[in-house]
Amino acid sequence: MLDSRDLPRLGPLRLPDDSPLRAMLRRIGLAVALIVAVAVVLWFDRDGLRDNAHLDRPPGFVDVFYFTVVSLTTVGYGDIAPVTDQARLINAVLLTPIRVFLWALFLGTAYELTLLRLRFQEERQMRDLHDRLEDHVVVCGYGVKGRAIVDELVAHGQPRDAIVAIDPDEASVARAAKEGLVALRGDASSEALLRAAAVEKAGHVLVAPNRDDACVLICLTVRSLAPGARLIASAREEENVKLIYGAGADLVIAPSVSGGRLMGAAVRQEAVPHFLEDLLT
Repeated sequence: MLDSRDLPRLGPLRLPDDSPLRAMLRRIGLAVALIVAVAVVLWFDRDGLRDNAHLDRPPGFVDVFYFTVVSLTTVGYGDIAPVTDQARLINAVLLTPIRVFLWALFLGTAYELTLLRLRFQEERQMRDLHDRLEDHVVVCGYGVKGRAIVDELVAHGQPRDAIVAIDPDEASVARAAKEGLVALRGDASSEALLRAAAVEKAGHVLVAPNRDDACVLICLTVRSLAPGARLIASAREEENVKLIYGAGADLVIAPSVSGGRLMGAAVRQEAVPHFLEDLLT
């Protein structure tokens, strides 16, 4: 059994979406392309620029490129300046809007860098989680049934941070994390998400979603990834029990059917429900 002290206290985890690094590289590429494009435009109008340090020669391409960079970055040293009306018009109409756009692009890149740092932290947590979890319990669905499952497991000695709760609802995942579970947000039928939960090393997988069709998909995916795990599933409708067994479940429980039978038994023998309740608790 995994020692709960070996695991870090984690908040809700989610699988990476589009890479912030890719988005940041796109922004940098766009900025470079804009600078080069403006430099080319100014190169064709280089006669409208004057290099105050070398009045005896026209500006070369390096001078034009330098003027483009210092103008777009608002540094503006003044050693190269537009001297014709056309050059000033290009500076006002073309460079000014691009200058504003580039600053917005730079701010977005800074934001992407922050996201990238957070993403690296999340991925490191995912790797640590996958490496440390073993013979743990994965609970797919953290609604009413999922919480009851966890309460029962904890009451019988299962460490909270050796339980992985998976649910698509953000509030449910936040609640699971607050209660000390390892919480993952997303579709439990996703192979990537189940691999992040180290399902192939899990001892038990309990499937309790809100729909039987989702239960079948989750069971099929779990069984393909973790053939050795004990798979226990919950069915809402009795006619779907056989289908869920066919999806690979070792045990299927239909709470609504069992509850109805228990209520019927209470009419004939009042002691039966109390006996079963005492047995379960």
